[in-house]
Formats: sequence, structure tokens, C-alpha cells
Amino acid sequence: MAHIALLLPNLVVGGAERVTLTLAAELLKLGDRVDIVLLRREGGLLDAVPAGARLIVLDAPRLRAAARPLAAYLAQERPAALLAAMWPLSSIAVWAARRSSTRVVVVEHNNMSAYARTWGSIPRALLGPTLRWSHRRAAARIAVSQGAATDLARLCGLPEDQVQAIGNPIPLPSAAPRDDTPDWGGSGRRILTVGTLKPQKNQRLLLDAFARMAQPEDRLAIVGEGEERGALERHAAALGIAAQVLLPGNAPDPGRWYASADLFVLSSDYEGLPTVLIEALGHGLTAVSTDCPSGPAEILGADGRLVPVGDAGALAAAMGAALASPDAPDAARARAARFAPERIAADYRALLLGAA
Repeated sequence: MAHIALLLPNLVVGGAERVTLTLAAELLKLGDRVDIVLLRREGGLLDAVPAGARLIVLDAPRLRAAARPLAAYLAQERPAALLAAMWPLSSIAVWAARRSSTRVVVVEHNNMSAYARTWGSIPRALLGPTLRWSHRRAAARIAVSQGAATDLARLCGLPEDQVQAIGNPIPLPSAAPRDDTPDWGGSGRRILTVGTLKPQKNQRLLLDAFARMAQPEDRLAIVGEGEERGALERHAAALGIAAQVLLPGNAPDPGRWYASADLFVLSSDYEGLPTVLIEALGHGLTAVSTDCPSGPAEILGADGRLVPVGDAGALAAAMGAALASPDAPDAARARAARFAPERIAADYRALLLGAA
């Protein structure tokens, strides 16, 4: 049994947070002692912490205040390993642990170069030097797809084999039918996307595509919450499709939406490895995605339904074709099965404990 800590800013409803909770549950099954360490006690996934995991809150209101309480936690509890997710928290963790015996493994859930293009000039300028200092000193480095790993190695100034690509652990859903179908409000085709409402996910593009191909009874559900809600509502109204678009907010368990949809669409400008795309396949859904860096092509394969980033016409055409000729559900589930949590947790554990 090993003592392993998993570090996050908080437990808001997001892909990295849900992945971390799944990893915690799998490590507990392996007999490890698991701490989930948060800077702040907040987020819609607080109630989803697996039984047996200990929740540690550092009460750090800002990232710059995280190093001291994290160093104190490491000195007192002395976990064998700390998994630190999401820059700059990943870099802060390496700094905080510099006098500790704890092995620090960093994991990045985005394609960092693409992500950085959305930032201001100062944080963008700091990214490369910070990664070269911190991530080179980490015990191991993980990215969630091969494309993201290649990008991270370049930013860190390391050979590609010094960054491990380990996919996200995504449980396959139960095969039992669900009786909690949401109200889609129409009898037509049901198109779904799940994700935080933020520019990276480019749900405006999805609205544009839906407006081009939708029939009057079709519905589009955008499940998630975030800063883009108002802009998306206004854009749907301007396109004349507001009555056909559902914005139900966050769903800590979006399974009922997947189970009742006809098609899943990812319209992101960039990703690391989109968890929601794997979840959709696990429900047997046909999926269409932008061919963004990184992850969708690795999930769907070279023959997957991929379209150029930002191309509403191509996305609309692919959505129509997918609805007219959906993929076999068993083939979709087989792709999702490659991300079985027990296998991926074993890969993480090996790096965390230095056995790989």
C-alpha cells in the first residue's frame, strides 16, 4: 500500500476533475491510501469524492498562495507521490516539493501551445521558461494524448520519450437502460455536446452548424456551464434557433443525456484528450468532432468523422451524414474500452511510484 496525493485547484465540474476522481477510486481499489488535495473547497464534484479518499483543503485563495501550505502538507504527511495537474499549479507543486522526499509527477490535460495562444502576452511568455524549470525537475511528466505529449516535450526542451502519453481513465457506462431521460422538448433528432461553456469549446461554431442542418423538431443540448452562456443564448436567438437549443447547465452525471441522444458533437478549437468524446463512445453514440490538437483523431481513428477546426459548413455536413448513417454502437463502445480505468490507473501508479 502506498500513500498517494492528487492535487487540483478545486472540484468544479470539468474533465480533469472527473478524471482525477476516477483515478482516485481506482487507486483505492489497488489498496493505496489516497488524499485529494485542493487549494479551495469548492465545485460541483465535492460530493463525488470516492469513499475512502481523504479530502485535504489547503485554503489557498490564489495560486500564488499555494506553495507554502502545500509544502507544509508534504512535510507533515509525507506521501510517497504527488500527482499535480494543470499548469501553473503543476509547476507550483514542483517548487513546493523541492525539499520533500515526495515524488512529484506532473500531468497536463491540454495541448499547451494551443492553450497558450488564448492568453495574454505575460503568461504566454512565462510558459516556456516555467515548464523548462519545473517539469524537467519532476519525477515524471504525463500528457493525456500523444499529440499533447509531443507538444509538452518541445515546450520543456526534453526528448519526446521523456513525456509519457497516458489516456484518461473513463469508466464504461452500465448497459442497463436508464429511466431518467431528460425532456428534450421535441420529437426530432437529438444532438448533444457536453463541456464547459468557454471559448476553447467553441460551442458558437456548433450553433452555426446546427442552424444550417436542423429540421424544426430537432434539438441541440449543450450541457455545461460557464462564461459563454450569455453569448451562446444571444447567438442562438440571432440564428433563429433559440427554441431548439437547450442549455441545462452542469450535470455532474451527464449519463442520462448521452443515453438519450442520437449524435454527439465536439466543436473545440483545441483539447488535450476530450473526456466527453470517450464518454459518448462508451454510450454507443456516433460522434463528430473537429480535428483539433490534440486527441480527437487518436480517439476516433484516422477514419473517424473529423472536420477542420472552425468550419461550420463541414461540421453541418458531417452531422447530417452521421444522423443519416450512424456508426455501429458496438464499434463505438470498443473504442471507448481502450480507456478502461483499471489499466490506465496501473500506468499512472507505476510512474507515481517509480516502477515504470
